[in-house]
Amino acid sequence: MPEGKALVLFCTKNGNTEKVAQRIHDTLRKAGMEVSITRINKDLEVEYLNYNLSFLGAPEVPGVAAVPFCTFGGVHTDYNEAVPMLKHIGQYFEHEGIRVVDDVAVVGVFPEADESYNTEWIFGDIRRRPDEHELLEVEGKVRGILRRLHRVLPLGNLDLGH
Repeated sequence: MPEGKALVLFCTKNGNTEKVAQRIHDTLRKAGMEVSITRINKDLEVEYLNYNLSFLGAPEVPGVAAVPFCTFGGVHTDYNEAVPMLKHIGQYFEHEGIRVVDDVAVVGVFPEADESYNTEWIFGDIRRRPDEHELLEVEGKVRGILRRLHRVLPLGNLDLGH
């Protein structure tokens, strides 16, 4: 990994976030770092691991929302094991200016762990999970999210009757 490299990414509607991004860039450069600054666009591809430090700034993007999701083993603390990952994913979206409106977490097998991890904890045997029942619950939650959002986001014509 390179030393002393920073990245400043930004999106701006009226120039405010760009002003802040430019000041961050200038401050990092004055401190002696090699700094790249880039305005975010739909074709942007970034390899974050090429930098020691990344700054990402954006205003809220109207008409865009996100729903982080993950699977978790939950051996010790149930859903609370999923919370850090959901928050991490959510923070990524929020830093992009995308409002997080809900999240989805489902118990799932962890094949890399000892068998006891998947059979002897709070949820019992999770080797075949997520199962069809849980996937139907995910489907119901997603339909509920769509029902809540279809009036405020441009989601097109939806069939929410199933």
